[in-house]
Amino acid sequence: MLKVIAPLLALSSIELLVCGFQALPKTLPTNQVSRSSLLMSTSSFGAFPEEFNSNYNQDSDSESRAEFASGHSTDQYDSNDGAFPLIDGTDATEARQLRWEREAMVQSKFVSDDDVFELRQKISDLRLRLMEARENLAEEGQQRRIRELEEQLFSLNTKDAEFMYAMSLELMENAQQEGDLQTAEKYRLQAAEARLGIPQLNMHGLWCGKYGDHGFEMINITYAGETLIATKVTGDQNVPKGEVSFTVDLSPHIHSERGMLSLEPIELNDKAARQWGKKFLPRFQGQGQVAAEGFTNSKWLEGQLILVGRFFSFAWVPIGHQVFFGRPSSELTLKMLREQQEDELKRDQVSVMREAANNMMEETYWIEKEDSFEDGWE
Repeated sequence: MLKVIAPLLALSSIELLVCGFQALPKTLPTNQVSRSSLLMSTSSFGAFPEEFNSNYNQDSDSESRAEFASGHSTDQYDSNDGAFPLIDGTDATEARQLRWEREAMVQSKFVSDDDVFELRQKISDLRLRLMEARENLAEEGQQRRIRELEEQLFSLNTKDAEFMYAMSLELMENAQQEGDLQTAEKYRLQAAEARLGIPQLNMHGLWCGKYGDHGFEMINITYAGETLIATKVTGDQNVPKGEVSFTVDLSPHIHSERGMLSLEPIELNDKAARQWGKKFLPRFQGQGQVAAEGFTNSKWLEGQLILVGRFFSFAWVPIGHQVFFGRPSSELTLKMLREQQEDELKRDQVSVMREAANNMMEETYWIEKEDSFEDGWE
């Protein structure tokens, strides 16, 4: 494979494909993570589904609670496009089905979940063996051994979507600087394909999470390049709808030992790992917005995005606040939007009544003032 592709790549590119990302060091237990990180118990993830499917309206009856619990349906999002989930009985369009098929084909090229960490560890071990072989080049058979190790590393690195994405972007930029637009376009398409295999870059669309005492709220995730932006679709008195709830910089760094990861992944205990079907939870540094009532004194705090299978959470680290998010069903989405609209209408009516009352009080004041002035002249 290396002999076939090598003519298409610069020497530095081949070396990148051979070296790849450095493997992550042994992950720290979560109770040993530095204070700059969120001190999180892995048991919290075991309780997550129950918390997430809990009472949407604290005053509602069990029927309403059951309706809300059934309203979270990540299974309705079977692709990376972030499109609105299909209502039961509705057929997907041909274009949407073709997009799903393409995404599935692309994703089959890359490893995912815990396999990514195992892959990078294997690459790290092979790279050490390659370095030893290069140091002992004079020994008999080392040239053949070096070629074999390079081909193994090349093959393994092409299965790492994050690495292929980062490498393709770097090669694209190099080609652009050299004025080779045809080669730059080739690497742009290669990067776009690899991006489809990176979960944190394919979270577009609506998500629902419980914002503490404010209750459940909905956000819409979009991207500006590699920056994830979560905008509130429904809001509260502190950070209203239309404002950004949090952002996460997911820029790849090909020469970084962690790839896109800016933090050590969380290592789950055995019980939680069995429940979630994975041992490691990737996490990324971000910023979360907070504000006083009325969206005053807004500021940004250190935050963390944590991938939990088909769910995720975002933590505002300094204040120890964490929100878990899941995909809402189409029915729940419409319900929450209706409720948001009703609340806005109520607030508008209260504002109108308050303004009318203030106007009447002001008018009464001036009438009394005028009467008092006239009495003084009698």
